[in-house]
Amino acid sequence: MRSETSFDLDGDLLLVDAIVAGPIGQAEVRLVIDTGAVLTTIVPRIADSIGYTSAARVARSIIRSAVAQEYGYIVRLAQLSTLGFTVPNVHTDVADLGHGIDGVLGMNFLSDFNFEIRPAERRILVERIAE
Repeated sequence: MRSETSFDLDGDLLLVDAIVAGPIGQAEVRLVIDTGAVLTTIVPRIADSIGYTSAARVARSIIRSAVAQEYGYIVRLAQLSTLGFTVPNVHTDVADLGHGIDGVLGMNFLSDFNFEIRPAERRILVERIAE
């Protein structure tokens, strides 16, 4: 199955729309595509709104960057829908990211697909890898 999705640019950040679902609801979010991120991440405000608090964590986490460390926790999202696909049970880091973004779409989601980013056209072509 193939999909084509447009994206927006915020400076150098590629933003896509997504829906995250949890035990008490779902939320529409804007995620930054980050092929350097191991895990998909959402901010605590979004996690709380769909029913995930640190009590629901499967592990603790630390996000390290060149300038800081951010402590968080990992949950198993009931479902993540973006780029034309819906994936259940996605491990997701919950941590403050700053910059006014809702989260990051990481390789734990993206690695199940072949994808091509076409910056000049502002679109992403995505194809599910045969299982």
